[in-house]
Amino acid sequence: MNEKRLFLNLTTEPFLDFKERGKKYEIRAYGRASLTEESIKSGRRVELRKAYNRGSLWGQVGQVIVGSIEKIFNRVDYKLIEPRATSKEQAIQENKDLLKNPERYIAFEIILDD
Repeated sequence: MNEKRLFLNLTTEPFLDFKERGKKYEIRAYGRASLTEESIKSGRRVELRKAYNRGSLWGQVGQVIVGSIEKIFNRVDYKLIEPRATSKEQAIQENKDLLKNPERYIAFEIILDD
């Protein structure tokens, strides 16, 4: 079966983080909008879209990490998740605030096409 691409709509700054600032991982609240290990699999195609219709970046899912936000940030350099953050603590707090501090998170590497 040819699995449909994973579609992620991003606002301008996160889109530019992937395009220009070295962002490699996306982090989301676990379980929302089918964001689980069953749907986020290594090798799955990904489309990052800027504001629905203002350009796309394509790639595939690499590493997937599920757990607490601390577990994720202990395994991945914060600059690969939040390149504009000035510290790991700031990156963690921004994600907690944005995602409303869920019990679990899912982080996944996005390997962009050349």
